[in-house]
Amino acid sequence: MSRLTLFIIAITFIILPATLRAQDPVPFGDGEMLNYAIKWGFITAGYADLSVQPEIWNDQKVYHIISTARTNKFMDALYKVRDKNESIVSREPFCSLKFIKDLNEGKYRDQEEVIFNQTAGKSIYPNGEEIDMVTGTVDVLAALYYVRILDLQIGKELTVPSCNNKKNYQLVVKVVRREKIKVAAGEFDTIVVEPKLMQAGIFMNKGRLFVYLTDDRRRIPVLLRSKIAVGSISAELIGMDLNRGNK
Repeated sequence: MSRLTLFIIAITFIILPATLRAQDPVPFGDGEMLNYAIKWGFITAGYADLSVQPEIWNDQKVYHIISTARTNKFMDALYKVRDKNESIVSREPFCSLKFIKDLNEGKYRDQEEVIFNQTAGKSIYPNGEEIDMVTGTVDVLAALYYVRILDLQIGKELTVPSCNNKKNYQLVVKVVRREKIKVAAGEFDTIVVEPKLMQAGIFMNKGRLFVYLTDDRRRIPVLLRSKIAVGSISAELIGMDLNRGNK
């Protein structure tokens, strides 16, 4: 088993076509917390959390999005994971300003901090390296929240400019179908989207990933599922606190 966070940050930023409309207000709010069980087949391998916090960054109010992922005691003995990713995102327009990655997976370590200069169209790294990017690009964590803003239409394929690991690349996210599913947190009507993975990610670099978003204004990701070479991996919603989010 490889990195534990793919299902939390796999989707990337979507350019909003003229035929799609963003929801107003946004479906998430400050203080939203989502909790997941990470399952490898029938085995619960660990847990992950997603949260949104208010913050002031460079004198502007921003979203501070945090994802954490960790293996449980059983899996710690086989492959211990303690991952944290943070994204600072402009509220208007919704785009990345800063991304912090801290991955600790077995003996693997990966720390990175990226500044996104949206005006200049540059992603800037601690060593001073600057890489050209499309203005409006977001990091892989913030992207999951951006897709929740969209008025998703079944059958649409959305063009995706993404910046990750010093690489810019285009993805396609397909809005596949509607489906009713049951997870630990309850039963939900969902819209299923499929990002076409083009780059090595966490848990896998090949295969199909499906993300199930509630078919309502909130677009809560309740299930993320994929098949890998050694079985199937899923992230299932087990709890949520929406009390401070938008009503």
